[in-house]
Amino acid sequence: MARDYSIAIDISLSMGEPFSDMIPSKLQASKEAVALLAQRVTVGGSRIAITLFHEKPIPLLPLTNDYKVILRALVELDFTGEGSALGDGIVEAVKMLRASRGRDRLVVVLTDGGVTEGIPVKAAVLYAKYTGTPLKIIVLNRRIEENLKTEVETAGHPNLQVVLVETKQKLLSEMLRLI
Repeated sequence: MARDYSIAIDISLSMGEPFSDMIPSKLQASKEAVALLAQRVTVGGSRIAITLFHEKPIPLLPLTNDYKVILRALVELDFTGEGSALGDGIVEAVKMLRASRGRDRLVVVLTDGGVTEGIPVKAAVLYAKYTGTPLKIIVLNRRIEENLKTEVETAGHPNLQVVLVETKQKLLSEMLRLI
């Protein structure tokens, strides 16, 4: 069955840095992971929307199953910005799924886990919970900040996963598990 994916990508300055085998950057590895997902799912009619976030959320691409358009959007994504408003990114990604009627849907967040701006992450997770939107947060880091972990866990979202990835291969594997 076709699914709608809304991907929120952290474009804070720290995402522009290398990590583990994610070279030249965590952002580049994230773009490659989204491209892999798009390649696998758009042929079956699934759609992908993309939201970016640093100090504010930026809706980049509405739901589409056009693989070439998704790739073009990812190629053109070559910038980062100050701050990291993870909560705002989650809320915007959920909103991007409003046109998703009668389809499975999922919000996927790619972040290194820093939060410096915006609405509380717990409020954003609650928003996803109350809109019935499953949420998977993939953290590209060696550990999850304790305050982020607490905020996410106390929201009580029944369809929430938080996954820590330390290598590019694990990131790609996590993206393929979404199918």
